[in-house]
Amino acid sequence: MTFASQLQTELNTLPGEEAHVEMFPLRARTSEALKTVEGYRLSAVMALLYPAGDSHHIILIERQDYDGKHSGQMSFPGGKKEDEDYTSLEAALRETHEEIGIHPDHINVLGRLTDVYIPVSNFLVHPYVGMLESKPEFVADAREVKSVFTFDVNELLHESNRVITTVSVGKGATMKDVPAFEIDGKIIWGATALMLNEIRIILKRFS
Repeated sequence: MTFASQLQTELNTLPGEEAHVEMFPLRARTSEALKTVEGYRLSAVMALLYPAGDSHHIILIERQDYDGKHSGQMSFPGGKKEDEDYTSLEAALRETHEEIGIHPDHINVLGRLTDVYIPVSNFLVHPYVGMLESKPEFVADAREVKSVFTFDVNELLHESNRVITTVSVGKGATMKDVPAFEIDGKIIWGATALMLNEIRIILKRFS
């Protein structure tokens, strides 16, 4: 069984919100938060992988600095579901194409991760997982993307890469004691860390 087919199979049985709680125990579960939230907006992201040697790499973007809730953060390609998008999957594919230049036809969509609600921006995120046949040629949208960051998915399995740290939350403010992944000097926290932790738990089943 190939890595892609095994991952696709494992995505049929998700760790769910337990994976989110493990990474950020003080955060409300999405299912509980949505009971009291009205008027949330839908967005979608693509956790995209490609083969690299004997392993696979996963793709993140570093967002540009701007006057907004997610300025400078590490995230998966993605964004708000627009009226032109029939489904959240279409939104994830469109945004991935716009942000890093990967055409939807090149992406084999394997499945979905557990939804994540982001209180600070009132978005409910639908995360998808996709696979490429080879390393892509990135064409980053300079307006939205500061850099493209890739790393071996096995880095998620190293406990030393899970840290508790202080993060910037914009306008000079910081948040202390935040669970995060620190990989190759990049701090990945918030919703993206929750999604990565679900992938981490799935990958642990492979061994």
